[in-house]
Amino acid sequence: MQIEPIRKTSVVQGAISRIKELIDQEHFKFGDKLPPERELAKLLGISLPSLREALRALSILGIAEMRPGSGTYLRSSMSDWSSDPFSLLFDLSKPVHIDLFEARMGIEGVIAELAAKKRTEEDLQVMGAALREMRNHLEDKMEYIRYEIEFHQAIIRAAKNTILEDFMEKMYKVLYESRKRTVEQLKDVYRESYLEHYQIYRYIKEGDPKKARKAMVENLTKVEKRFRSKTGIGEQSQASRPDSIGSIVVSKKGGETHLTKSS
Repeated sequence: MQIEPIRKTSVVQGAISRIKELIDQEHFKFGDKLPPERELAKLLGISLPSLREALRALSILGIAEMRPGSGTYLRSSMSDWSSDPFSLLFDLSKPVHIDLFEARMGIEGVIAELAAKKRTEEDLQVMGAALREMRNHLEDKMEYIRYEIEFHQAIIRAAKNTILEDFMEKMYKVLYESRKRTVEQLKDVYRESYLEHYQIYRYIKEGDPKKARKAMVENLTKVEKRFRSKTGIGEQSQASRPDSIGSIVVSKKGGETHLTKSS
């Protein structure tokens, strides 16, 4: 059995996708021990750190279990693969950050609009409390991030849409890392960030769905611009360099899985 090589995708994302492919095709089964890291990294044509990052992402999502001194094992259930689209974001490479900004503009814009229509006084109190803490921690990066996340969570709850709330909950591990890294890019503009969030709160409180959505999108657009400015990402193609590994042949011998690179 030959598997096509990873092409034009981030190395970590490609490795996660390849491991899933091997499971889907039953070359690896749930409960199996994966080949040693060095062997798997060599055959996939990626660095050991990249492989470990991919395995770490799978471990966080409950797909794999990394046992010190023993190796990495696949868990005995396929249910967690429902989160697979999000596992590809754990690389958090610069192009993926831009994709995440674009997704957030659409999703959180709608959420802000719904919150302006459905919010209760209790919702506003929770948002207001988080906003005050953001203002009180402009000089404390980690605390600012903590309350910025609480503010967005309050808006999600105020939207009172179970599908969107469930979707955002599944994405939240990724969104936390994204927010943590992008807010860290703010440096000296925490006050500006706070004022942008205040505008979102203001329009939700006033019950103006269109302006609430616009304020949310404008905030995310500005954060994206700051991120691009700090990282030097332009409008060029976001495709990563192609990986040059060859096809992989999977075989079974003596009850163990063996991977070899075809010529």
